[in-house]
Amino acid sequence: MMRQLDFILMRGGTSKGVFLRASDVPEDRGDLAKLLLAVMGSPDRRQIDGLGGADKLTSKAAIMGPPTRADSDVSYLFGQVGITVPQVEFNVNCGNLTAAAAVYAIEEGLVAARDGTTRVRIHNVNTDKIITADVPVANGKPLVAGKLAIDGVPGTGAPIALNFGDAAGAITGQLLPLGAPQSLLAVPELGEISVSVVDCANLVIFVAAETLGMRGAEAPEEVDGNPALIGRINAIRRVVAHRLGFGDYFDSRPAAATPFCVIVGPPAEYTSFSTGRPVPADNMDVACRQFAAGSVSRAYAATVTACTGVAARLDGSVLHAMLAPSAHDRPKLRIGHPSGIIEVESSVSGSLGNPRVDKALILRTARRLAEGRTFLLDGTSEP
Repeated sequence: MMRQLDFILMRGGTSKGVFLRASDVPEDRGDLAKLLLAVMGSPDRRQIDGLGGADKLTSKAAIMGPPTRADSDVSYLFGQVGITVPQVEFNVNCGNLTAAAAVYAIEEGLVAARDGTTRVRIHNVNTDKIITADVPVANGKPLVAGKLAIDGVPGTGAPIALNFGDAAGAITGQLLPLGAPQSLLAVPELGEISVSVVDCANLVIFVAAETLGMRGAEAPEEVDGNPALIGRINAIRRVVAHRLGFGDYFDSRPAAATPFCVIVGPPAEYTSFSTGRPVPADNMDVACRQFAAGSVSRAYAATVTACTGVAARLDGSVLHAMLAPSAHDRPKLRIGHPSGIIEVESSVSGSLGNPRVDKALILRTARRLAEGRTFLLDGTSEP
């Protein structure tokens, strides 16, 4: 006998995930993790016996339910499902799937549709933060067709505006958990290095490419195929994790999801991972490579994009110091990532010692891809 479970498969930005109803899955995170591993077909490099797409951008799940906070319209629990390791991370958010969560909420009747623009206040349960999504709607349905192109996604779609401005301190409770825009960090493998640790939407360590002997515009396989380099990146992540009080979590995971490490370098031309076409240096303000969960992401995470936009506005940060003066005068930061360019509109106010995030806005597209029932072998957890 096999258990049946309703699902909806959705793309949000450059990610794809299986969406499940909260009422259909266990509340206990351990039991839920076992269920999601079975749904995705993990651990297995190809995820051949499940719905996973054999890439960390497509091995994701969203658990959707009614609001659990008065200032929200819907609850959204994100799960990053391991591919070759039997683990599910619930301590981070996926910003790309947040766009899909907004579309899901409208299509499934959790939020009433309003023609023109429907605002969805999404409670990300992982971080206990509210993200607002403005979804274009016509005839009571979220629009799919549109003119917004996203590098890493074929074609175009209707733009969904995501604002992570209220997501500062998502993981640690502080925008600058080390107390300053830039800090010196003693890393056994590297000596004393400068980093910026910023917590907005997700916890991110920003480090200059030259610190790691990189250009900042490497192809993902150049990093993933270099164990010594991965060791240096993880050494930085480990020191920060221990400084911030979750070293036991980091050390217990074979491929910890947080903190993210973003390697930043000057604009440089490279070949797009998704299209094989050149990404011109003139199209970007900074080149970034995002490392977490054991590998470099083929496309930049939406939450990391929001955090990068905020870091760029913090005077004294590693990223702020690297930008050309002209980049500070533009409202949008253009980030070069392995699949192309992503833009973020951000603003920060307040004093240098007490900065406040006013806006961290990005545009994504999202749509429903499939719906149906997945069949699970006996032994998976039930709610």
